[in-house]
Amino acid sequence: MAEEVSPEKAKEIVEMLTGGGSIDSINTSLALGILPLVESLGDTELLDRLVAHAEMVAEDDIEKGWARFEHLKRYAGSIDDVAELAFHTESLDKGTPLAAAVLHHHALMLLSIEEIDSAQTSIRRSLTLRESIEDKEGIIYGLAVLSRCARLNQDWDSAILHDTRRLELAISMQNDVLHMEALADVAHAQASLGELGTASELYQESLDLAKRLEHPAGHLVASWGIADLAEIETRYDDALLALSDTMHLFIQMGIAAPDLLKQRLHALTSLGEEVK
Repeated sequence: MAEEVSPEKAKEIVEMLTGGGSIDSINTSLALGILPLVESLGDTELLDRLVAHAEMVAEDDIEKGWARFEHLKRYAGSIDDVAELAFHTESLDKGTPLAAAVLHHHALMLLSIEEIDSAQTSIRRSLTLRESIEDKEGIIYGLAVLSRCARLNQDWDSAILHDTRRLELAISMQNDVLHMEALADVAHAQASLGELGTASELYQESLDLAKRLEHPAGHLVASWGIADLAEIETRYDDALLALSDTMHLFIQMGIAAPDLLKQRLHALTSLGEEVK
């Protein structure tokens, strides 16, 4: 939601809902729902108040679970705390969406400390729950984590399998952003197996979507992959062109370009001069 409104509109919405003493009348669902807006405004004090309020006014076990989950995510809850919440929420009536989300987060926490096997166990359980409620978007995000586990194990065939399923689901949902991301990940895995031609085609498809969506992050990922392939084949001018195009998009949108992009462009420029 925060990405869909301007900062001015976000501020207006937040003030309308929380100004004066009106925060006291907000229920748990609304309090949690506006957290992304408040976060986008950088108001950490209000953020803390809303999280505490959401926990305080929760009316049932599901609301208490969502509020507890938000608290653990934002205030460095331990892996054991998150695991305990996941175990508890699986036993709740209508607790499947919450349990799936908590298990997904648990898997990410395990990945952050390189507990890959344990992370796979949690994300597979989360996926099973999301399959049971036909949460297609959640399944896509879960498959992305499963793919990440496979990549860390250098199991590229499994990564391609998970990412291809992500791609099929994204296409069926007509979700262009998830489609773009899945294409780039399949391309990376194909490149890792030495299938450079296939990887190049997939990266280009992802880049075309990123251009149409004016999505700088997607543009950077795809052009970076295209540049990698070009460098492998010593086509340095093509690599430079791909990344320069991304730099222009950042400039056009008034977004600060990542330092790594600037550094790589400088290195390619210098390399091109040496080759000449």
